[in-house]
Amino acid sequence: MPRETPFHPRTSALCESYDWVEWAGFLSANSYEMTHLREFYAIRTSAAVIDVSPLFKYHISGPDAAKLLNRIVTRDIARLKLHQVAYTVWCDEEGKVLDDGTVARLDDDLYRLTAAEPNIRWLQENVSGLNVEIEDVTEDLAALSVQGPLSREVLQLLTDDIDMSGIGYFRLAHGTVAGVGA
Repeated sequence: MPRETPFHPRTSALCESYDWVEWAGFLSANSYEMTHLREFYAIRTSAAVIDVSPLFKYHISGPDAAKLLNRIVTRDIARLKLHQVAYTVWCDEEGKVLDDGTVARLDDDLYRLTAAEPNIRWLQENVSGLNVEIEDVTEDLAALSVQGPLSREVLQLLTDDIDMSGIGYFRLAHGTVAGVGA
């Protein structure tokens, strides 16, 4: 039976369509209204919030964390600046795409990889000879994604300690949003 995300009590009250799907073991709204048109329009022209808690999340740390990521993803991790996020895919040794997701550089030797499918075993199979730790933090991190051209303005209304105008595309910041540490 699918589990509820930490945001489910709030989001379920908004789901007029009752269109629920299972996503990575979690109950997730497929569409909040009877059709997806207003949601699609909002994310393309203003802002939308998506509960992405079901994404698998891994912390990859240690002196060889970047080496491991460079071994498995198609992006050059050395180019990833502190607090930058990059979309990427990862492939097997024959070049077949296994999954896609984002890599965030959280600290000098700490990265967060998000994925739609569980990848912990595959990550561990690729650490040979590297000084790196991989931690599955999926259960520890609920997440909301605010997307769309007005997302900064919407978030700025909810925080006083983060200057959203200074955050670039695919960047992250730490602070308080609506009274909750982010």
